[in-house]
Amino acid sequence: MDMNAYFASVEQKANPALQGQPVVVVGDLKRRSIVLTASYEARAFGIKTGDLYWNAQRLCPQVIPIIADHHKYTAQTEEIVAVLEQFSSQVEMTSIDEGYLDVTGSLRLFKTDGAGLARMIQKRIKEELGLPCSVGVAPNKLLAKLASGMKKPMGSVVIRPEAVKDTLADLPVEEISGIGPQLKASLNQMGIRTCGQLAAASPERLKAKFGIVGQWLKRSAQGEDDNPVKEVGETDDARSVGHSTTLPADTTDRKVIESFILLLAEKVGIRLRKGRLLGRTITTTIRYSDFETASRSHSITEPADDGLAISRAALKIFDQMNEGRPIRLLGVTISNLAPADGAQFLFESLEKGRKVARAMDAINEKFGKGKIRRAKVMEAEKFGVLGELPPPQKPRFS
Repeated sequence: MDMNAYFASVEQKANPALQGQPVVVVGDLKRRSIVLTASYEARAFGIKTGDLYWNAQRLCPQVIPIIADHHKYTAQTEEIVAVLEQFSSQVEMTSIDEGYLDVTGSLRLFKTDGAGLARMIQKRIKEELGLPCSVGVAPNKLLAKLASGMKKPMGSVVIRPEAVKDTLADLPVEEISGIGPQLKASLNQMGIRTCGQLAAASPERLKAKFGIVGQWLKRSAQGEDDNPVKEVGETDDARSVGHSTTLPADTTDRKVIESFILLLAEKVGIRLRKGRLLGRTITTTIRYSDFETASRSHSITEPADDGLAISRAALKIFDQMNEGRPIRLLGVTISNLAPADGAQFLFESLEKGRKVARAMDAINEKFGKGKIRRAKVMEAEKFGVLGELPPPQKPRFS
């Protein structure tokens, strides 16, 4: 399930005067602000997500900018999830506007097939929430995501098992989720432009070029993916807690990177405190624009469940391994976990930090997620991260 022009659609729903108008949702009104979402009316002028605001104005002088309100979008997503959970207990939101449902066990209950259930979901979200979405139906998550993007807005596409090979044969490699511009360019240099060509490529050749990522590339081009849809309320792996996110645009901007690391660390801290856990070993992961990935770990003296403390350690690790190249993904993970109950901190500063974090938890629990947060994370929000980060994903090649 993929919401269509989500932030813009939410704004057009909230203000009927915006319906039918070229709308762009931006972090602020500075010329170099990034377009987070463009309405379909704006897209007709060539405006795309990730464009700079000044370019959107150049393409469409009458474009209407709206400052992003991530609280509004997060609240709307919660309503969407409530609808999806009526169709399956296995609902996995991978971002604020996209999620997967495993409906294998729901077909008999609703007395229909996958295509019928997709239409039912679309109708419910449109009628009850006033928002358009596209739905892809397929044997696995990789193909379902592909199908959801084939027909927008309000599209519904089914990829049946027997049609997988033909569907992928002439499809450009960049249509596969996870293959970005750099990876596409590397494949094109090898003479590989379609999924059919990638599926037929020598495993040895792919491994020599991409390492273990080569195996994932070949399996994806063949339409293979055994990554399950998580059930609602599924708990974290007790051995570690982590978050990673692909940045809206590759960057070397120090302020943006620091903000993202803090944002990720805060999410890790929230989950630690909910699980009454402390961790000692921090791991920072970087993926560069050419898809090269590096990770490094460091164990801290005092165990932590405070996002600020975790971010400081994660940033030190980042500085040790960063090569100054454009970054496309950041990740922060904490492991070496132990129960937090009764833990005493040797350093007063750490105890103070923990108390502040718990006070923030209490305020957000009472008044809503994100009502209070550290100012530095707002740099990441302007750059394109809004509301709750998606659950940590485990790519097939990691």
